Amino acid sequence: MIRLPIWPVRRFVQAIVIVSLFAIPLVARYAHYLSARELDRVTERWEGSVQGTLLETTDRIVSARLPNEEKGVVGRRPRHAILDRVQSVQGSVWSMRLGPVSLTDLLAGAESIACTGSVLGVLLVGLFLPLLITILFGRVYCGWICPMRPLFDLALKFRTVLRFLEITPGNARLGRGNKYALLGAGLVIGAVLGIPLLHYVYPPALLSREAHLAVSTLFDRAESGTLGFALAGLTGGALFLVSLLLIEAAVAPGLWCQSLCPGGALYSAFGWFRILRVERETPACTQCTLCDKVCPMGQLPMIDRIDVECDSCGVCVDVCEPAALSYKWSYKWTGPFEKRPVATGKSDPSTIADIAMNSIQNGKADHGTKVVAAIIALVLSSCVAPRVDAHHIMGIPHYDYDESYPQAPVLRLVERLGDWEVQMTGYPGHPIPGQRTELHVYVQDVRDQTLYDQELTLWVESKGLLGNASAHGPETSRVSENLFKFYPTYPADGNYEVVLQFAAEEGVRSTLRFPLVVGEPGSPVWTLGLYVSGLLFFIIIIRAIRIKRDRRKGRR
Repeated sequence: MIRLPIWPVRRFVQAIVIVSLFAIPLVARYAHYLSARELDRVTERWEGSVQGTLLETTDRIVSARLPNEEKGVVGRRPRHAILDRVQSVQGSVWSMRLGPVSLTDLLAGAESIACTGSVLGVLLVGLFLPLLITILFGRVYCGWICPMRPLFDLALKFRTVLRFLEITPGNARLGRGNKYALLGAGLVIGAVLGIPLLHYVYPPALLSREAHLAVSTLFDRAESGTLGFALAGLTGGALFLVSLLLIEAAVAPGLWCQSLCPGGALYSAFGWFRILRVERETPACTQCTLCDKVCPMGQLPMIDRIDVECDSCGVCVDVCEPAALSYKWSYKWTGPFEKRPVATGKSDPSTIADIAMNSIQNGKADHGTKVVAAIIALVLSSCVAPRVDAHHIMGIPHYDYDESYPQAPVLRLVERLGDWEVQMTGYPGHPIPGQRTELHVYVQDVRDQTLYDQELTLWVESKGLLGNASAHGPETSRVSENLFKFYPTYPADGNYEVVLQFAAEEGVRSTLRFPLVVGEPGSPVWTLGLYVSGLLFFIIIIRAIRIKRDRRKGRR
């Protein structure tokens, strides 16, 4: 009998979930333009851009198999029929509606009940199906639906890359009881203070919000005149998720899902009576231990130690060559804290406090434990710290409003050279590549308030890692209405310097440089970081090659 693998089906389901994270807010934005009768206008205006292509593709998909008529007029887009179709799907994996069916994450429901002290009928409706599935099938949400699961699996694959580079990844462990402690603490705080906190550290909720934010930012940029795709910067939620992936890849595999996830704790708690589970046929088992090694949840199927932490992902079933493992219907009780033997022969600490106590008693802490504790503290503090908006890139002052341009943001810079004060004002304040701009320069002697009335020369240089390049000018201007006026055009997104040259002293020409950002080029620090990262990666590759070469020589 040929046994079909489980992983392609699971990956297909996870791919649909991840695509839906971005597709649902995209369809919502599409519906917004369609409702406002702006879809054709913005699609035409954004033709050829990322935003325009996404709207055109969405329009073709959501209007498929609908009659091409509206109110009896053939050839008119069926606007009302499309809106009825797209509005039947709303939300995310955190909470969504599929037609008449409402679905709510168990953690979202529990936190809502704890904070409000009441149970609403609409909440019960949304919790009914997920709760029923969990009671019958256990922690299947974590193994099949959670959008973070494939990312965590990818982080585990990266450990192979680290070993190839001759970097030994850590293997720090925390007890499974920590996630129940985190769940309980979050619900208690919610009940006492009425403040929901768990969704700030729950990866599915964070990833859902980041997806909505990414789509919204993409179209907000287009509406402000900036087309294309750009990473405007990582939010606290994105940094938290990236930190988790790095921790799991380099220090503590399975840390979040096994030991810290409050949602996983809730799904495990409701899975005590599940009727679908992975079981082993003892006569067929060859004791190869492959199933124990590949289990992402730390289960031990080879010795029948599979409890409520199992998420029925099927990885162990796929890897079992004699087909000793399979899904079976069973009604036996499985407790939440069933003790399992640990391969090291040491007791597995159940809480972070236990680890800290063991470290104190031993006189020193395990290096991996210290790293995990420090990083977790850092990322958690970043999530609850007050938001601080960064100053504009390159130190450019905030936008202001000018009498001549009351509707457009302007850029105003001031510099001092000897006794001369130089003010430069730019319109618009955020230049767009290829668009003609206007620069006004005002030069005044601070001693007697007299104005500079000689020639002023201006040119623009684009800044790069290897030096500056000419982008505009030189252009010479004479004073007119107390101002020097210039009209540069910037060829592309980038960091620029506006250079002014004039005779500050008799017979001596002096130069001033003003930094300027055009479009959204990204910080030069980011570019430098990529350069340094590439250099470090190259050094690591060379190191790994030398170690492997020396090892081969030692074997000869």
